[in-house]
Amino acid sequence: MSMSSRELQHLVFHQGHFIFFDGKHDEGMIISRYNIPEAQIEYYFIPSENILFYQAARSSTDIDAHKKLGRLIDISNIKGANLIN
Repeated sequence: MSMSSRELQHLVFHQGHFIFFDGKHDEGMIISRYNIPEAQIEYYFIPSENILFYQAARSSTDIDAHKKLGRLIDISNIKGANLIN
């Protein structure tokens, strides 16, 4: 059973260890972005090794940082997550 959208919203923009239904275990951060032309919310996974680069790029208003440093994901593929404090 996949996580609900409500459960996932509590994880967005927090670093954690994510477990996917395909068996992958990845540490990083899920971010959400609104795709204006498609009129939908998209989710990207930023791997832990790219989080500081992503935050720096966002601070300098790089609007495509999520595409350069992460990968588009389908949130229904997330089985579970543990946040990192």
